[in-house]
Amino acid sequence: MTTEIPFTYAQQLLLGLELAVPGSVLNPAFIVRAAYRVAHEIDEDVLRAAVDDVVARHDALRTAVVRDAGQSIRAHVHDSVPGRLLVHDVDDEDVFLAMATTTAYPPDEPPLLWVHLGRCADGTSLLVIVTHHLVSDAWSLTLLTRDLADAYTARVRGGPPPGSQVLGYAEVAADDFSPSWEKTITDALPYWKDRLDGVADLALPVPTPGRRGEQRTCRFTVPDELWRRLGRVARRRKTTPFTLLLTAFTASVWAGRRDAVVPIITAGRKPSEWYTAGFMLNLLWLRITTDDPGDLDELSRRADEVCRAAYRHDVPLLRVLPEAPELTALIFDPAEVVERTFPVFQLIPRSPFAPTADDPALLLTPVPEERQPAPVMPLHLLWSMRVDEEVVGIVSCEAEMFGQEWVEEKIAGFLSVLERLADA
Repeated sequence: MTTEIPFTYAQQLLLGLELAVPGSVLNPAFIVRAAYRVAHEIDEDVLRAAVDDVVARHDALRTAVVRDAGQSIRAHVHDSVPGRLLVHDVDDEDVFLAMATTTAYPPDEPPLLWVHLGRCADGTSLLVIVTHHLVSDAWSLTLLTRDLADAYTARVRGGPPPGSQVLGYAEVAADDFSPSWEKTITDALPYWKDRLDGVADLALPVPTPGRRGEQRTCRFTVPDELWRRLGRVARRRKTTPFTLLLTAFTASVWAGRRDAVVPIITAGRKPSEWYTAGFMLNLLWLRITTDDPGDLDELSRRADEVCRAAYRHDVPLLRVLPEAPELTALIFDPAEVVERTFPVFQLIPRSPFAPTADDPALLLTPVPEERQPAPVMPLHLLWSMRVDEEVVGIVSCEAEMFGQEWVEEKIAGFLSVLERLADA
């Protein structure tokens, strides 16, 4: 049995991109994934049952997103769907990791969770967890990993598997249209109308105007010693490391601009939604204006002020865009040749979720990010900073529009600004 549910505001924004650029979202390659190494023996039957438990717990994973004959896009939640565990013998780990990222994952074939178990010749295993991005995000992925470890542990030790006592994604979608949330949104709109006035004219010219096509990914690492120094500077300034990273991004990518507009990706979650898997990301458009863009002290102060104000007015971008119709037209512009864009920035923090058991039966060690191919994203340029055992930068961009030399120059500038901020 299936039930049709409404899309959240976050999903509706994605589907707007799909309507403007068909295939950008309802795309089997539009995924999020995480890879782990497991040094101990894995009971395949227990793992399969644990995957079933996770699918039963989260209704987003049991959702089919389909385009009907009239071209309307709908979401249907299935009452029950068996999990999907795919087992492989692994001869070459890099080939396996690439396969797990580049395989087609259709959004209309639930469950929208694929778990790959790779058996390696040395007796260890690789576990790759994949979800379609339309019903999941990076927050969801870490939550699902925690739930899988909990379910496996419960199955091994004879305890009850994690139940379904979490807020369902269908309930989150319904709450998007509640009177209380509507009032919060309405109260925030004047702020955004003022901040976004005229921002469409501030879009960054693309170095080489071109067509959407093959994406390139460049990775770099922030040295541990530099990251520790930045942490100390952030504490002294009563700000956050995120603000300093944002300052470096603005100073390097928007070099010399007195008026920069930086869309940042936020979790888009209320506390009641922390344990619900689903796509809830939001974009906050930060307008950072300075008198002297070369003054890093002033730039970091303005970035901190703008961040705090934007988070106080964090409401769905889909409801904000009518206040800036020119920006809406630019975001959903289906033009073949792209000439201007807004590079997007995000921080992916260390997972807030850990297995519930003190001694979990499934011990997962993350595979380094640089060993995994980057998933395809429907953005011209996405600059991500992943904070875990080390701080890794991941720049994903349209290869035809942003040349290798341009990207490397911006990365070098970013690291140089971080050094200057740490020495301030």
